Amino acid sequence: MSPRRRLAAALLLAAALPAAAETAYRWVDKSGHVQYSDQPPPQDVRKFEERKVQSNQGNTQLPYATRKAAETFPVTLYTGRDCGKPCDDGRALLAARGVPFSETKLETAEGVADFKKRFGKEPFVPTLTVGRELESGFSTTAWNALLDNAGYPAGKR
Repeated sequence: MSPRRRLAAALLLAAALPAAAETAYRWVDKSGHVQYSDQPPPQDVRKFEERKVQSNQGNTQLPYATRKAAETFPVTLYTGRDCGKPCDDGRALLAARGVPFSETKLETAEGVADFKKRFGKEPFVPTLTVGRELESGFSTTAWNALLDNAGYPAGKR
């Protein structure tokens, strides 16, 4: 089966999973094929990506303004193992505004190195990226300003 067909099959399978499946994994297997799963990769795989994803609500259920903002300015929340309340508050703010986002945990040396390479600075969690804009540390005012500037609807504040 071609990698493109595997990806399509994985996406169809992911759409059929129950709403409780909120973690997705991506890695490259020994033969060089990219693998996607809701289960952790085999133990011999040392480098993989783990992403928290929202339940599949379907893009058509989102308001037009939210869909448009998400296409142009995707949102990523960077968290860590011991982040606690600030990360919880960040997730709650995004959920209250109805903002679709992906979550990346910075728990490995590779994850931290990737963050440094991408943003040119030491990671601090939580960090919110909206398109190319970045805000480190949870701040309701600063995070709302980033989301407002990107065109995300205000939601309940």
